[in-house]
Amino acid sequence: MSPELSIIILNAAILLIAYFIIYPKYAGNDFRKISVQDFIASMISLGVVGSVYFGTGVKFSLVLFDVTWPWFTLISFTLIELPIFYWYAKRHNVKLP
Repeated sequence: MSPELSIIILNAAILLIAYFIIYPKYAGNDFRKISVQDFIASMISLGVVGSVYFGTGVKFSLVLFDVTWPWFTLISFTLIELPIFYWYAKRHNVKLP
């Protein structure tokens, strides 16, 4: 399995657990609570990926350029999260600031 695919699967798993189990129980429709818990989820993802790739010098391929593991993790996390958040916000009537 490629490093990129393993990070994408990890991010997807973290986000699915967050949006389908944790956020409905603990955040509901409060945007501030969702934001705080989302920050924690992204730090968990960075911690797991960092524990594997920190100091290795491995480059990760985005379509047009190569990036380091923290950037690839955050960019892929955000791209996976956007449609899930949009769905969650509509379903739970999240009031955006």
